[in-house]
Amino acid sequence: MDAASFVQVNASFITREVPKRVTSRGSSKASASAFVGLAKIGQDYGWLCKVQMFSTYTGLAAMLLACMYYGCPAKQSRDPNMAGSRVLTVYLGLVIGLLYFSTDQYLPSLPEMEVELGGSEMLLSGSVQLNLFLKCLAGLIVAPLSDQVGRQPIFATCATLLILGSLGCALAPDVNWFLAARVIQSLGESLEPLIFAIIRDCYQDEQERLVAVSLVGSLMMMGIALGPVVGGLVASLCHWRVPFLALSLAWALMALFAVLWLHETAAGSKGGNYWQNVKRVFCDRHLVTILLTEILVLSTYYSFNANVSYLTEGVYGMSTVSTSWMMGAFSLISAIGMIIVTNSKSPVLSTARLWMTLFSLGAGGSFVVAALFYQDDLWSYMGSSFLMGFFLACYMPLSVLYLERVEDIAGTAASFEVFAQAGPPAIYSAVATQGIIHGGQRGLTAFQAGSTLLAGIVFWIGYSNEAAEEADEG
Repeated sequence: MDAASFVQVNASFITREVPKRVTSRGSSKASASAFVGLAKIGQDYGWLCKVQMFSTYTGLAAMLLACMYYGCPAKQSRDPNMAGSRVLTVYLGLVIGLLYFSTDQYLPSLPEMEVELGGSEMLLSGSVQLNLFLKCLAGLIVAPLSDQVGRQPIFATCATLLILGSLGCALAPDVNWFLAARVIQSLGESLEPLIFAIIRDCYQDEQERLVAVSLVGSLMMMGIALGPVVGGLVASLCHWRVPFLALSLAWALMALFAVLWLHETAAGSKGGNYWQNVKRVFCDRHLVTILLTEILVLSTYYSFNANVSYLTEGVYGMSTVSTSWMMGAFSLISAIGMIIVTNSKSPVLSTARLWMTLFSLGAGGSFVVAALFYQDDLWSYMGSSFLMGFFLACYMPLSVLYLERVEDIAGTAASFEVFAQAGPPAIYSAVATQGIIHGGQRGLTAFQAGSTLLAGIVFWIGYSNEAAEEADEG
């Protein structure tokens, strides 16, 4: 779940504001000199980016060939001290927050980057979608591998790739090398399913796992909310390369922690081969129900996130700053919902039932009313979206239920969940963009109403009373 897909439609709005930022920066000789110096990093140190990228790709190829020829290293024994660790949970939350911050922070700088790197709007905007696609695809390989060789070595390797990818982006001399560095970042970001697999490893109790997932989800939303704001502010004061340099240092700290403190959390593998594990997930009625429900829940969110700036700025003429405040308010409301879910004392299945009902009937009904009767009122749409954001916490108990019975293949199962939360919703949001283009506010609202209501229907069918009893017995 991230704000990356908003570049589908609003790059042109940001472009109009770039000259203002550059002009104001040029008003100060000192700041102008610093800006020019930072802008020349790509020229002066571009060779270092090329060497680094060549070495990284060569090293990855060598590791792959070594594993194919000699086999993968054996999994280390599980460290019981990792179970229930609050320090570990906070660390995982910081990691996932940084993951989403890393992508979202450079969105406001895309027009400047287009000029400096000699790329097109399509290439720079496409770098966001490329990142999302490759992250999901790599996760389908990396996370199942962690079931076999362990979480710790895969996690540390991905964190190292994030250092190299961030530094490569900061030093990139042109758009081609920037994209090469973004690919490395994508491979590093494929550790996202491992975060939820580790939580499954370390928290056997459902209620405790719900608290951990809620904390991680809250920090993720914080990364989503702060990314464009902080990244845009730093870029306006210094240069767009500065956040990438800072991120390379932040990832260095995360990688150091993973190497020195993070021990193995995965249980001994009892699952079959990869295809047997795939069949185990997709032949389970409850697991498939949760995956389909999460696709629809996150499709509603992505449709808002990808198109709200087009609606506020393109249709209603509001400023980018106003849109940023609205998106920040949405993230804050979502975090409040997560806190309430975290403090729920009901069984996880009961919590999921309640919040899915509220999400579908509350937010879905509000979208229906807004589409039918208030299609020209911005705040009817924003109010419905804020309500949706509050109930968006419904996906957290769903995630806890999903991983409950797949502890031995948690990495494989989590990779499918992360893909379901990102891939299909991104496609749905692109279709919803066509809805607003051809149908205006009513078209976008209708798409969100449809996915919200359908999410509840799918969940209720899969977790009917009879199915819920079977789940409780399982």
